[in-house]
Amino acid sequence: MSAIPIRERREDRVDLLVRVTLHTDGSSSVVRLCNISARGALVEGDDLPETGRTVDLQRGATAVQGRIIWRAGNKAGISFSGRTEVEYWFPEAEPQNSVDKAFQRIAREMHRQDKREPVVAPHHRSQITADDMERSAAALEELADALAGEPDLFGRYATQLQALDISAQLLRKLALRED
Repeated sequence: MSAIPIRERREDRVDLLVRVTLHTDGSSSVVRLCNISARGALVEGDDLPETGRTVDLQRGATAVQGRIIWRAGNKAGISFSGRTEVEYWFPEAEPQNSVDKAFQRIAREMHRQDKREPVVAPHHRSQITADDMERSAAALEELADALAGEPDLFGRYATQLQALDISAQLLRKLALRED
């Protein structure tokens, strides 16, 4: 089965990128939650369960049961058995709000600048390009992936790993504005 076309979804999805645990048949793995609505989600990871399998998606104390309704490569769509509160899946509210406010402030500043003028790093006055931001985001993401693969570290530093994800998202948003 292929992905459900956006126009056929029952509810809008919210894009985010956080690590969650996917449980099925006594096993579990850490996956990325790419987007979510009250009734379903898109996850990305290695060795995802086959289509039709029942799964539990968990992030801290928040959990929801569902079923894999499609799978393509390292991505899968989950239809939830019931509804979930979307905001419970976000990184902690205060840090996410801080990131959003920082991004909005930076975006306003960049909008005021002439589009041809590059952003300048405040400390060493070198120009920062969209490519620099993308490479930095990829490096943060790679570090977060490596650390998340260590169960002991993931358990102790889940919040900090989410902060790395948020930082990578922020850099990618800035890179898009530079292009």
